[in-house]
Amino acid sequence: MILAPASGEFAVLTYNVAGLPQGISPSNPHKNMPLISPLLNQFELALVQEDFYYHDQLQAQAQHPYKSIPKAPASQFIEGDGLNHFSAFPFSRFMREPWQHCSNEGGNDCLAKKGFSAAETEIAEGVTIDVYNLHLDSGGSDEDFVARDRQVAQLIHRIKARSAGQALIVVGDTNLHTESRNPDAVFLQTLLDEVELIDACRALGCGSEHVDRVLFRSSDALLLTPLSWQLDPDFVDEQGHSLSDHPAVGVVFQWQFQPN
Repeated sequence: MILAPASGEFAVLTYNVAGLPQGISPSNPHKNMPLISPLLNQFELALVQEDFYYHDQLQAQAQHPYKSIPKAPASQFIEGDGLNHFSAFPFSRFMREPWQHCSNEGGNDCLAKKGFSAAETEIAEGVTIDVYNLHLDSGGSDEDFVARDRQVAQLIHRIKARSAGQALIVVGDTNLHTESRNPDAVFLQTLLDEVELIDACRALGCGSEHVDRVLFRSSDALLLTPLSWQLDPDFVDEQGHSLSDHPAVGVVFQWQFQPN
């Protein structure tokens, strides 16, 4: 009889791929998305945001056996959520939830049905983690702060209802500028406190914080330990220019199953 492993390691990527249409995107997605695609294979879990218009190019060279199906646009003028999972591990109970409140003040965020997704991910036989991928509203106006406050509250409510007692990884483009905007610092701390999450960047002393974050929580049955955090240097073109207007944030986790 072959026993399932009781410990191991896996790498997680969170990456806003700037997949708005060419000319609107702050990046160059027509050229860059095919370059991003094979780089996803370095990570057992690659979670992307703003995967709007170039998904076929993004997934073309990704070898992950388990991939989410992109959310279709809500209308001609309102895009889907841009959130997708690329996973070396099987996942189930996949769901998407749009934000109940958004703001167009700082970035026309309501033109996309942004929100979060979640999947119960089996990293080894009988060992599961709930993995969330999110994209909060941008901007620094009063209405933008109200939107992010309500979005964080909505996420907290869903995590408590869906993932009680479960190990968690929560990643994404948080748009929380905690070092320059005090309300954002409060929103992040509320999220960390309410569902007992730890910021991998802070846990490893990564220095200046970024809005692209990897948060995690262990459970009674599963211990998660971040081993490394980095702005991955491979996500550049032949001239060394970044492939998106966001960095690719990679975290390596060690996991250890702790059966009762």
